[in-house]
Amino acid sequence: MKRRWVSIGCLLVSTVLVVSLVGFGWSLSGDRFKVGETITFEIQDTTTWWWGCCTCAETLVLGWRIVNSAEQVVAFAMLEPHLAASAWQGVWTQLDANAVAVGTGHYKLYVDTSEGTLSRCFTIYDPCACNRCYSLCGDCYVCEDISSITNCACKVSLVFVQDCQIGCFPLFWWGGCCSSATSGCGCP
Repeated sequence: MKRRWVSIGCLLVSTVLVVSLVGFGWSLSGDRFKVGETITFEIQDTTTWWWGCCTCAETLVLGWRIVNSAEQVVAFAMLEPHLAASAWQGVWTQLDANAVAVGTGHYKLYVDTSEGTLSRCFTIYDPCACNRCYSLCGDCYVCEDISSITNCACKVSLVFVQDCQIGCFPLFWWGGCCSSATSGCGCP
């Protein structure tokens, strides 16, 4: 009897894990945003207590740029004077340097900071034109990002800010509570 309950428990945990990965838009190309959606990002400083270790200075943001899959710069901003990470949030409205909307595809965000350059990969997609919701490895785009830098007890991370106002339990992603990264196919 006990063995049966253990088997049922393992099956349930495995099911929740698979549903969570699929529900949260897990893909090889990173985060996904709909065409025309405003993309917001920020730098987060965190400190992990470590006996006798260094103190952490606040990270300064120097500027940011977005490149396409060919590493060509499509948008950029230099910050003068440099801003403290706690007082800064980056916003990109998917327009290039000439104020023209960029197309669907794979992009990479770079943010230059006083601690080094951080990067995050993402995809812009058209929900009305997709044939399947999640990319298969036939159209994989391998993108290596550096989303955090750790030095002693100090960690600097580049994160996309989600506009989600309510929490998400793994089984309830279909309610639309977790922003664009989890949106499925279909026109809004």
